[in-house]
Amino acid sequence: MTDHPALARAHLAPAGLSHSPQGLCEGIARLLGYAPGDLEADASLIEQGLDSVSIMRLPALLAGEGVSLSFAELIQQPTLAAWWALIEARRGLATPRLQAVASAPASDDFALTPLQQAYWFGRDPGMPLGGVGCHLYQELDGHGLEPVRLEQALRRLCQRHPMLRACFISDSCQRILPQSPWSGLTVHDLRQASCVGAAEALEQLRESLSHRRLEVSRGQVFDVQLSLLPEGRSRLHLNIDLLVADVLSIGILLRDLALIHAGQEHSLPALEWTFADYLRTEQELRAPQLAAARDYWLERLEDLPDGPQLPLAQEPQQLGTPRFRRLAMRLNHEQVQALEQRARQHGLTLASVLACAYAQVLGRWSASPHFLLNVPLFDRQELHPCVPHLLADFSNLVLLEVDQRQPASFCQQASALQAQLHRDIAHSAWPGVEVLRERARLRQGGGQGAPVVFACNLGPALVDATCREQLGEPGWALSQTPQVWLDHQSYPLADGLLLNWDAVQGLFPEDLLEQMFDAYRSLLLWLCANHWQQPAPLPLPAAQQQRRQWVNATEHATPAQCLHQGFFQQAQAHPERLALICDQGRLSYAELARQALQLAGALVEWGVQRGDAVAITLPKGREQVIAVLGILAAGAVYVPVGIEQPPARRDMIYQRAGARVVITDQAHRDGGIWLAELRVVTLAQARPALALEQPLALAADALAYVIFTSGTTGEPKGVELCHQAAMNTVAAINRRYQVSAEDRMLGLSALDFDLSVYDLFGALSVGGALVLPANSLRKEPREWLRLIREQRVSLWNSVPALLEMLTLQVRDGAGLGALRLAMVSGDWVGLDLPRRLEQAAGRRVPFVALGGATEAAIWSNYQEVAAVPAHWRSIPYGRPLDNQRFRVVDSQGRDCPDWVPGELWIGGAGVATGYRGLPTLSAQRFVEHDGGRWYRTGDQGRYWADGSLEFLGRLDQQVKVRGFRIELAEIDLALERHPAISRALSLVLPGSEPQLAAVLLAHEPLPEPQALRQWLGQWLPEHMLPDTWLTLAELPLSSNGKVDRAALLWLLQEQRRGAQPHSAEPPQGAWEEAVAALWQELLQVPQVGRHQGFFALGGNSLLAARLIERIARQFQVELSLKDFFNAATVALQGQLLASRREQRPVTQNAMVEGVL
Repeated sequence: MTDHPALARAHLAPAGLSHSPQGLCEGIARLLGYAPGDLEADASLIEQGLDSVSIMRLPALLAGEGVSLSFAELIQQPTLAAWWALIEARRGLATPRLQAVASAPASDDFALTPLQQAYWFGRDPGMPLGGVGCHLYQELDGHGLEPVRLEQALRRLCQRHPMLRACFISDSCQRILPQSPWSGLTVHDLRQASCVGAAEALEQLRESLSHRRLEVSRGQVFDVQLSLLPEGRSRLHLNIDLLVADVLSIGILLRDLALIHAGQEHSLPALEWTFADYLRTEQELRAPQLAAARDYWLERLEDLPDGPQLPLAQEPQQLGTPRFRRLAMRLNHEQVQALEQRARQHGLTLASVLACAYAQVLGRWSASPHFLLNVPLFDRQELHPCVPHLLADFSNLVLLEVDQRQPASFCQQASALQAQLHRDIAHSAWPGVEVLRERARLRQGGGQGAPVVFACNLGPALVDATCREQLGEPGWALSQTPQVWLDHQSYPLADGLLLNWDAVQGLFPEDLLEQMFDAYRSLLLWLCANHWQQPAPLPLPAAQQQRRQWVNATEHATPAQCLHQGFFQQAQAHPERLALICDQGRLSYAELARQALQLAGALVEWGVQRGDAVAITLPKGREQVIAVLGILAAGAVYVPVGIEQPPARRDMIYQRAGARVVITDQAHRDGGIWLAELRVVTLAQARPALALEQPLALAADALAYVIFTSGTTGEPKGVELCHQAAMNTVAAINRRYQVSAEDRMLGLSALDFDLSVYDLFGALSVGGALVLPANSLRKEPREWLRLIREQRVSLWNSVPALLEMLTLQVRDGAGLGALRLAMVSGDWVGLDLPRRLEQAAGRRVPFVALGGATEAAIWSNYQEVAAVPAHWRSIPYGRPLDNQRFRVVDSQGRDCPDWVPGELWIGGAGVATGYRGLPTLSAQRFVEHDGGRWYRTGDQGRYWADGSLEFLGRLDQQVKVRGFRIELAEIDLALERHPAISRALSLVLPGSEPQLAAVLLAHEPLPEPQALRQWLGQWLPEHMLPDTWLTLAELPLSSNGKVDRAALLWLLQEQRRGAQPHSAEPPQGAWEEAVAALWQELLQVPQVGRHQGFFALGGNSLLAARLIERIARQFQVELSLKDFFNAATVALQGQLLASRREQRPVTQNAMVEGVL
């Protein structure tokens, strides 16, 4: 990074800085190109135009005069008066005068700088985005260049600058050759070509030359070629490897070449010193600062973020050898002056303003507003009078931490960024490349490093008047750097400033870089004309705004009605129609309505009023349906509480819901311990009551149900949904998929899982029928298949895992009967599930993936899937349903651009009333914006360029496992109730089927995992019980004292894989060996012991179903999931298979959550 417009005037270093205040003033004035009288002693030199890189030159100049001052001291108080006070304070200290070392023989080898080493390693094709040199290609368009004269000038240039004869022997050694291996000037004579032919030839040349990888190990560090064009025109093609030149050196090369070509070589100063000499002297200068600089970076290392998390079209390692492309813009002289003037008013340098504008745009398109920028520091210390004239790479890197997590004005952001940059520059004695290496070591190679670069040259123009006259005007150019994604550069021009972005082709989604660059251009123009005491305006690109408006234009007229209203209307209009099919028999609409109204009458007699909460704790079956319809008919609110919930958690839900009545069955009423304030009743007790003639009148905005989900405080929270919100979703699905009286819905979902709302009211609202499995068979895929075929089920609605289990059950080729629509939601949807469904059905069944939140009335979006495009990673969220809307919002409440992850907000007709009894939490999660009410989901998603939504997972500690949302904190708190456990930490083990794991610290021996799981079942439902357990003496901590979750995940995964397989007894006999082979393939573990458990090794219900299918296909032996769970080791399964030589019916009992 260079930021010194007066550098051209400052090649002659100011001397006598420490001799007197006047000498200091004159030296600084010389740096600025001012008269000494123009400077104010007590005013900020930065506000007067001095820049950070000019200040960086001063420590070396002062050291040459025997005064030791650091950049950090100088930048802290950048005034002449303060600096003179520092000089006076140091004058009496015994500071040895820095002496330039004597020039070493040119033939001596010398070490690469850390940055040269990084460039060298990056050339390796095996590195991601490697296989390229750090390289600049520059064209100059001129007239009348004569090839022989130009070649002679180039050869004299090579003799003048030793680094043009550098040979890179290895990653640690470079050597100056006595003669340049450059083969001479290549001339392309196009003078006789047509205009079109010349243009095509020049384009081919540009394509071939702009991405060259020079053979630096053979001394090929630069090349120049010349195209001779019609009408005396010429084009010079310059290639140079940046191992030997930084941006200032490119300017030196062109300046010196132009002067030699003009016959003015005598005007160039003699070079009595070399880059190798410089490096030896610089090492001495930096030595006293090295320890403090290293400590500074090591202290920050663990908390340093990655580079900007920009959207990628593909991973860098998939690209192979990268090719780069350039975006460019120019600011005219007036615009640059306006920026400089405003920058000085705020105590900022122009480089800091450009860096902040760049960072603001990057932050807008980054998944995180906290990231690293890779800032090349053109750190040419003037240790000898020759240094300003040397051609070499003097660069260092600074890793600039950008933190935009809190909203702030542009001025505040730029000031904070500049202050951070100055702190970093003050500690640049430990090179940035070393910081990156140590960081990679700490992260065991993880993280992306710092692949986004801000290179800013505001020094002299690369091309001066002599160069333009002798060689031509600068034209098209391109740079490339290994492992770099995006590189910002700036170059002064005679009439303004050139700003370039060089980026890897194909790495980013189409048009993304153009959109970012347009935003950067617009922001700079805004900064030229506006005050900076407000946040930078970075609106969504206009085309994206229009697309979002179109996608969210979902308005559709929906009558205001209650959830149960359609059912009772159907019962009046078509009383004879079949409404319910279950193991207890069949009920017509008339009979189901009669029993519901009888319960409603009883509830009224028992004192239940409109809006009261009535809990339902019943097993799967007919009584659940009657209870829901009866409660709603009485004007009350139903609160489903699973019969398998632990008593303590169940009581907590009753209390939070404010339930006065609980409807259960006789067995649970008699056998349970109930809260004293509850009236616990059965449907049988309602029979003597007088039935209501019709449901009580209710407004559509009255509450319909309260469903409790996992809460962040460790306790469940109740989501309140009104009738109209839920009915909007039901009506939208029925309308879109033409659900009618001819349809039959298979109801699998648990009543306290909100998919059950559509199970109950989807078909019953339009005269269709609801089919329920028997409670004892509710988890049996074989039973689902039987009901589908025998009861002509047409609609499927479940979490994805259940549909996959159904497809695995179809092994007879008889298909899926009348099934015409499959809807899945509540969890990740595998890309192969639509294909599996089609194979199982023997035909295409329309497949719809739905998404949303309990807080937004079941579903808010849909994606119909016919074919799965190659670029899909998972089934996307798709588009909003009728009368619903989506935003993807960043941490500052702004809509995220396409492809950028943010928090999903749901708006529209489905948004819940709030959380029961939790006004503070409700106010946090249900917010007003732009005239509408929105639910902040805590989920992460992004918009695609076509307007589709993609779901990306949770933002917080709430996770989704087996279709249920789970707060890990609730598991931790429950575990810590155990008398032997002092600390518990829950995590999710990633994979195609995520698993819950618990890490425990215990102060006394713990029970076996199965016993501990059984104990935990007192407090938590089955779906919240960990599958994997790990007991430790202490938790691993990171260097800053935080729990090292990455280390815990690694320990858990090692345990899950069987980290000590050799200690396990190997399988015995043919059956055990066959079972073990299947386990190893399915669980992806290298070895299985005969007594190791399937679930301890990472298995789950879905994997068990897949294994059963494999066993049936391979060995013609049928197992049920109940059989499997009772024989969950290789030894037991081997015995079981051996005993079942003949095929038996499958009686699977899937322990899959989300099932009623």
